[in-house]
Amino acid sequence: MLEDFGLEEERFRLEWISASEGPKFVKIAEEMTKALKELGPNPYKS
Repeated sequence: MLEDFGLEEERFRLEWISASEGPKFVKIAEEMTKALKELGPNPYKS
């Protein structure tokens, strides 16, 4: 569905994280930041 809007699905991620899982949140945030930097700028951002 995301591709129908011209968006790469790699730019989105859904994770279930509870308030007690701080280290898991940090790990996922770092992974997503790295992945987004590798993808480069969003071509549809004005």
